[in-house]
Amino acid sequence: MQARQLFFAGLMTALSAIPALAQETDAQSAERYFDRLDQKKQGFFVLADMQRVEGKAFKRIDINKDGELTLSEFTDGIPSDRQEIIDRFTRRFELADADDSGEVPLQEYMDFCARVVAAADANQDGMVTKEEFIAASSSGSAE
Repeated sequence: MQARQLFFAGLMTALSAIPALAQETDAQSAERYFDRLDQKKQGFFVLADMQRVEGKAFKRIDINKDGELTLSEFTDGIPSDRQEIIDRFTRRFELADADDSGEVPLQEYMDFCARVVAAADANQDGMVTKEEFIAASSSGSAE
């Protein structure tokens, strides 16, 4: 359980880097990211929802269209004066790069999404509610 909490805590730090308007709390950042994933506004998201949203993002940020992301591609466009966001995205990339190759192919990124959902889904019903997502983030199990 502690490994799951540590993974999710690190993950949420990385995921919460979606461009912030100002200094946000972890809970506010998690709520904003949850809203992005819950596109049907059902109060939960499932793995397919996250993979759809993140799959589109993957294709958009794969600058050279080789089917793999590098850290440079992953952090491209983040202003250099936003080091905290660069650090969060770097951590997210490192978590997604399961084989430590320095490149994340689409399947590896989809596997990363599956690990996120498994870590956040406290009751393991396949649906991550806003409450589960925020609680995981707030408890530190979101990284």
